Amino acid sequence: MLVFAPLVWGGNRPWPLLVLECVGVVLLGALAWRRDAPPIPATLRWGIALLVGVPLLQLAPVPFSWWAALPGHAPYAAVLETIESGDGWRSISIHRHATEYAWLALIPCVAMFLSVQRVGRGELRALLFAFVALASGEAVLGILQVGAAKDSLLLLGNPWGGGGFASGTYVNKNHFAGLMAMALPVLLAFWAAETLPTRDRSGETLRPHPRHADAQLARRIGWSLLVVLAMAALIFTRSRAGIGCGLAAFAAASLALVWSDGSRIVRAALAALAALAFLLAAYVGLTPVLERFAPDDLSVSYEGRLRLAGAALRAGLDYLPLGSGLGTLADVFRRYQPEGLGGFVDHAHNDYAEAFLELGVAGLAVIGLLAIAYLNRWAVLLARRPSRGLGFVQVSAGFSVLALAVHGAFDFNFHIPANAIVFSFLAGVFFRESAH
Repeated sequence: MLVFAPLVWGGNRPWPLLVLECVGVVLLGALAWRRDAPPIPATLRWGIALLVGVPLLQLAPVPFSWWAALPGHAPYAAVLETIESGDGWRSISIHRHATEYAWLALIPCVAMFLSVQRVGRGELRALLFAFVALASGEAVLGILQVGAAKDSLLLLGNPWGGGGFASGTYVNKNHFAGLMAMALPVLLAFWAAETLPTRDRSGETLRPHPRHADAQLARRIGWSLLVVLAMAALIFTRSRAGIGCGLAAFAAASLALVWSDGSRIVRAALAALAALAFLLAAYVGLTPVLERFAPDDLSVSYEGRLRLAGAALRAGLDYLPLGSGLGTLADVFRRYQPEGLGGFVDHAHNDYAEAFLELGVAGLAVIGLLAIAYLNRWAVLLARRPSRGLGFVQVSAGFSVLALAVHGAFDFNFHIPANAIVFSFLAGVFFRESAH
């Protein structure tokens, strides 16, 4: 599921999503059969429960008179009464089928998170290597796409590709940037595990055996190359928010894992990694990337996204406290679409404003509970020194999760199945109690 999700346009099509949902049901069934619930913090447990349970409440049928009296439903009830008798029952959600579709899409994400809590260390390490291999392959493909023509096979039939940017197997370059932003800190963790000096329990540096020096050097070069490729692919997405979040997560992970324990040579190597990535980007052609950041283009796009998010928040006030229904923004937003923003809007380009509109008070509660659980988890991790290997990856996964969470304020990455599943996987690693 982790590898398959991004391969068919980010999983954002009915048949790959159906496959992911079926696998998610099988995983949840296997977890239920084992009957050993993973240790999950209470705030996180309640956040997940609300996220899964509230849409089911929104699918509950109520009499039409009750439905019409719900906040925000009156305009739709007036139309329905002109074409129907006004009798019968209707689900609380404005659009029942849209809420069903969105709720089913949660299944693989929840299954992924819970499964990571139960797999053994060996299986988790294999999953991490599978993710690294996937991200590295996507990075190489994305870099090759930068100079590809519109009809190139490298675009994999993507009709929106070929504009001088990297999109990998995704349709949208911004969502591909979300994947690269999550991958960068994880790659850095493996690089740090190979590069930082090994210390004993007293803190003394242990010298590696000369017999292993060549193999260790080869691994260091390999991980360095993968970090450079991922960073270059992120830059070539030309996604402002994605690049900013990805580089910020990379810098934070560098400070947490490398800077304090690394020697001058290691610190210089880390700086060289970033410089090499930018040199690689300049060699292939960085000029289109820099032009993408023209002030006029930046201000218009940023203003438009702010207006979308603001309109979604205003719409959410009309549907309090229950919300319009998970997955229904496209159905209700046309009443609130700001003047001057043409086209059909199916997402608010702000996952948090969209959650508020669709889930109401429960959406705010979910965001708050998950944020509290995230901060509490950092308090636990900072109280102990992370071990090499999986311990390093656990710290880096926390920054990967943060990168997509911040990116969610500027785009709709959490509505792309592949990124939501990768996020759930890395969140599972971050919250895993047995990582040490």
